[in-house]
Amino acid sequence: MRLLLLIVTLSLVACASTKSNMPEQAVVLTKQDKDKMLNVAVGENVVITLDENPTTGYVWAVDGQPELLVLQSSDYVSDAPPHKPDRPMIVGAGGKRTFTFMAQKSGTTTLKLKHWRSWEGDSSIVDTFSVPVLVR
Repeated sequence: MRLLLLIVTLSLVACASTKSNMPEQAVVLTKQDKDKMLNVAVGENVVITLDENPTTGYVWAVDGQPELLVLQSSDYVSDAPPHKPDRPMIVGAGGKRTFTFMAQKSGTTTLKLKHWRSWEGDSSIVDTFSVPVLVR
């Protein structure tokens, strides 16, 4: 009985491990892909990673609500190594902003991002990123 319970438990762990390690379908973009036409399927993710240094006040943000695409996440990761007591913190270090969108339904839209200081409004936009998207 214990052997059977062990086998069942190991089988469930193996199935859960396999499922969680399966890659999600995604189109990955960087600044070099600006204005590139995207062709994605419903349910597919669009991941955009751009350089950002929020200590300057300038951050990337979604410009408007992209039709057909839903923002899943917006994450920032600093390029600075993690702070440790024997290493000084790096003030003003930049990093990467990653947006993940999921294609929800078929059609065409344009995904637009802006690099700005939100409290200063659109006059503070210093860069933009946009891509036309066909969702099939």
